[in-house]
Amino acid sequence: MTDENPTSSTSAAESVAPEPQRTKGVDSARRALQILLEFSESTPEITVDQVLEKHDISVPSAYRYISLLRELDLIEEREKGRFVLSPQILRLSRAAETVIDFRAQVQPILDRMSAETGETALYLRRVNDSAVCLAIAESDHPISISFQPGNLMPVYGGAAAKLLLSELSAAKLAQYFNRLGPALSKQAKKQLESDLDALRSTGYAESAGEVDRGVWASAASVHTGGISVGALTIVAPDYRLTDEHKAQIAEAVRSGAQQFREAVEQRA
Repeated sequence: MTDENPTSSTSAAESVAPEPQRTKGVDSARRALQILLEFSESTPEITVDQVLEKHDISVPSAYRYISLLRELDLIEEREKGRFVLSPQILRLSRAAETVIDFRAQVQPILDRMSAETGETALYLRRVNDSAVCLAIAESDHPISISFQPGNLMPVYGGAAAKLLLSELSAAKLAQYFNRLGPALSKQAKKQLESDLDALRSTGYAESAGEVDRGVWASAASVHTGGISVGALTIVAPDYRLTDEHKAQIAEAVRSGAQQFREAVEQRA
């Protein structure tokens, strides 16, 4: 996506996620799963050469991991040396949709939010130590943003992501900061903790240039039955927003969050 403001596509800071705690004794399984996770919309097939280049392993090891994935019917060989995901993945996808996917409910709401404000609207959820965009409605003047469907992003930057982080208890937040390590300075962590206190009470946040330089965001969290189902946000280039337009966006975000909560409760 592009926008008339060339600075809007530049990240405000490097995206650094906490180093996950590594489970001991499962290096082979980890490597096989890492290979499986190489598949995406932009990479629908992989080759042995790609595996060798990406993971710096021997040829016998590469074939051993691929053979394991084939044995479990997770991938299949379409052509000699070219592998794609098998239909087995669809079963896993349907299982995931059953418990975490509200795209059918949220998409029309995002579409309305975008139409009302003329800006891009997104739905985000937290996955472990990351925020992931699950649905998006682009405006007629799309901008280049880091939050794209399926992309895992840090939860310490951006209005919606910080709302998701604010859901953590004090103990879990301390563990998160420990895993995060030096990605944030002590001063930045202290400021973030202060911000999160306010976000917990309001369920609403705004940010400017925290993820992508020159991009302003408004976000509201969504809860049902005391459980967080994510956050809705609208993002736009700061340079073209007046105070009146920002107020309109904030109202659209809050209204959209309420509509989404009602849609989720009706589904249940």
